[in-house]
Amino acid sequence: MTEPRDANRRLERILLRARPSLVTVEYDGWILRFANGYTKRANSVNPHFGSSLPASEKIERCEALYRERGLPTTFRLTPFSEPAGLDRALERAGYAFLDRSLVMTADLDRLLDPDAVLHVSGDAWFAAFDRLQPLDPAERRTHRRIVEAARADRCYAIVRRDAEPIACGLGVLVEDTICLFDLHTAEAERRRGHGTAIVGSILRWAHRRGARTVALQVHSENEPAHRLYRSYGFAVAYRYWYRNAG
Repeated sequence: MTEPRDANRRLERILLRARPSLVTVEYDGWILRFANGYTKRANSVNPHFGSSLPASEKIERCEALYRERGLPTTFRLTPFSEPAGLDRALERAGYAFLDRSLVMTADLDRLLDPDAVLHVSGDAWFAAFDRLQPLDPAERRTHRRIVEAARADRCYAIVRRDAEPIACGLGVLVEDTICLFDLHTAEAERRRGHGTAIVGSILRWAHRRGARTVALQVHSENEPAHRLYRSYGFAVAYRYWYRNAG
């Protein structure tokens, strides 16, 4: 039987593959990710998969690598980060605590297939995403490169009204897990079931391709999203948070 920590580490690897960075450096069990500063997750140290060298030595090396790229040193921490005590060591070194978040999972046994949802090409989806979540041109290019870097099948889903996008979402299928990203609904259209429709349609798509589990990441204070995900039977698999050197 798989131990929960081992299962969570496997899930963490799947999520890293589903939403890759542009450059990845592996350093004594730590995974350092760089993506031109677009999102903390894609530009953070992920110390989840082992550690043998002294933590102080490794922290200094990480700081040097991020400094070379003009980025703040950011650690993404979980209950299974290694070595034990790393979070406290970073706190003592002055790293600020940021953004407590959740990884949630569910079995694919409660599915919807709403007719209103369209599965579209990548080009059409990115155009819709850019309307719903405006980014500056550099961020837009980086976001697209990150999405397309995943070596996995992708489901690009949108809802339109009068030819205009009003909601979108992305599913990335890695092994037997469908990972959900970029769920956005136009502000005037929220609380009308579009998010439920998007999620249900992506899950149906994934189930037909052999997926058994769905996973996503959400800020711990985003209660409307929690309600939506709990309606599908999602439960918290583990928590994560960031430490930032500023």
